[in-house]
Amino acid sequence: MHQSLTHQSPSSPPWLCHASPSDQLDEIDPMTGEVISGSAAASIAPDRITTSTGYTWAYRRSQPTKNNDGATNSKLPVVCLHGLGSQSYAYRNTIRLLAEAGHDAIALDWIGHGASDKPVAASGFDYSIDSYVAELQLAISQLPLSKKPFALMVQGYVLGQVGLLYALRDEQNIAKLIILNTPLALNSKLRPELGAYQNPIPFLRPKAGSTFAGDLYNAAGGPYALNQRDADAYNAAYQSNPAASQAIEKTMASLQWSDLLRRVDGGFVTWKKPSLVVWGGADQFLDISNPLNWLDSKRTCMKMATGVEAKLGHSPCEDFPEAIHPTIVKFLAEEG
Repeated sequence: MHQSLTHQSPSSPPWLCHASPSDQLDEIDPMTGEVISGSAAASIAPDRITTSTGYTWAYRRSQPTKNNDGATNSKLPVVCLHGLGSQSYAYRNTIRLLAEAGHDAIALDWIGHGASDKPVAASGFDYSIDSYVAELQLAISQLPLSKKPFALMVQGYVLGQVGLLYALRDEQNIAKLIILNTPLALNSKLRPELGAYQNPIPFLRPKAGSTFAGDLYNAAGGPYALNQRDADAYNAAYQSNPAASQAIEKTMASLQWSDLLRRVDGGFVTWKKPSLVVWGGADQFLDISNPLNWLDSKRTCMKMATGVEAKLGHSPCEDFPEAIHPTIVKFLAEEG
């Protein structure tokens, strides 16, 4: 593994100091060596939409390059959704690769995350699963997608599953579904950092008002260390705005984990849209039996990718998006 030459702070944990393979894919200004501000790879998602409820969502977008006629000839658009505690930054390289393959690709910051609004309790958004689904449906209806239906890609705990519930609600707009490492099996356990919020012993739960460690959270779960610059990007919202940490607390306070697993499992028994499960085999939270057990009761329209790089962890798009890119692009190009 190539080691990054970026500066290492003496106080930085060792797993936050070396580059994963995806580090080389950032959009870098050749003159300054900095990530291009306002690009899909910028630390803060540059684009905004506002839903009818008044909430503003941030997103990043990569579009296909124009041909000689000025047209993009865009293929199936792709909308990417991250999990609880992460942000669209995780997809910065994935959407760039998709655009290079001809796809209009958008990655959203979930409400409460990244640069999106982080409502307080009195605002009417209660961080329940159903509120997330309803608000996501409004947000996607406002996205500047080149066309519909589109492909949906989900990953991660809780909000990855919310994305799946959204797909069930808005099935007519979903052409294809791609599931990266997301808890699926009914016996799935919460990852330790999230499970702590529901510890039956109150004093063992995170202290109310404490700052969520977005850098450590997004560095965990895989075989590669996270570059310090990337760790800082994941942590920025939690360091700058207490409401970001409160969003995690409120989500976990209202979460009925077993019920969420049952809703996803039962809903997809009758799912008929072409779907692909792509799994990082070195996930420290969810082993390969998780999706395989879940797929046992599902239709043949849902398939598991084979021949995918095994040395990818819980967030394959952060670890090395080039490893899963050919599989995803091939799936998107197949006739439905």
